Amino acid sequence: MKKTVSSENQNLSLWEDAPLAIPALGTSRLNWSYSRREAVDHCLRRYFYQYYASCSPDVSLREQVKRPKEIKNHHLRVGELVHLAISTYFKKLKQGKDLPSSWLQSWVRKIFAEDQAYSKLIRSGGPSSTEKYPPTILDEVVFDVADGDQILEQASEQLGAAIQTFFTSNALQEFRVLGAKPHSLIEHKMSLAGYKAPVSGKIDLVVHEEISATIVDWKLGVASDGGAESLQLASYGLWANAKYALPAEQIRIAKAHLADGSALDFKANSGSFANARARIQQDLERMTILHTYGQAGMIDVFTPSPHLKMCRLCPFRRICPEGEENHA
Repeated sequence: MKKTVSSENQNLSLWEDAPLAIPALGTSRLNWSYSRREAVDHCLRRYFYQYYASCSPDVSLREQVKRPKEIKNHHLRVGELVHLAISTYFKKLKQGKDLPSSWLQSWVRKIFAEDQAYSKLIRSGGPSSTEKYPPTILDEVVFDVADGDQILEQASEQLGAAIQTFFTSNALQEFRVLGAKPHSLIEHKMSLAGYKAPVSGKIDLVVHEEISATIVDWKLGVASDGGAESLQLASYGLWANAKYALPAEQIRIAKAHLADGSALDFKANSGSFANARARIQQDLERMTILHTYGQAGMIDVFTPSPHLKMCRLCPFRRICPEGEENHA
């Protein structure tokens, strides 16, 4: 079924070549990443705010989205800080410095506390930081979320517990050994060739041996999907397949769960890799069409998908009519 949008008395189909004639108002670049394709799936209006609002002819909207783009909820921030702690541990270990779990926990929890203090300053109308790497603005603080203090206290505890689990879990011991190897790749930026737009991602840990490769993805949650297919993990496998010329069966992709200390292998095989290639191509077909409208600043094409849970986690909910309605 075709979706149409009226613009200056023209009926433009989202699935035909007509958008190619739409003049671009901005220069936003198109690329595929797992987080970007998730944004498309979750809510097209949020996708517009995040990637194309700078192309809007509405000057006030361009200004309104600047602050929300800097905001992160505690789920995202805790994930970032756990990954920061683990990557720092491995990098320092390779330099001969073995950072203890207690030090890393104290370090990242201090960063998280600084995020909260800065967020309160911003909420009260204080000035933005001029630091090169300013603290993060937390959603739960600036939007004065109910039970926000309790949520952030629990998040801080989760942060420390995840790092402790990384150090103590027997199931994760093999990954700690792999990450310490001189040739391991930590937080490695990957890209895939052969697509109509750049395809990119960041792999937490990669270790290539002579006839095999191991990829590890740190997860904050617990094992719950039985190793079901994951497009994100499959894209990492595609990268290793091309980079090291290894068949799928010689590429191990593991999810390391830091909530319960378990490890679960993703079912990597030629079939899952072929399916991932097809899904990325399909994503890019859709994203390419949306990109034309996005560069033209045509926000009405990007219809919102109001859902209470998703809207409450969206940093743009105060400037989105549907999000504000759900928030109320």
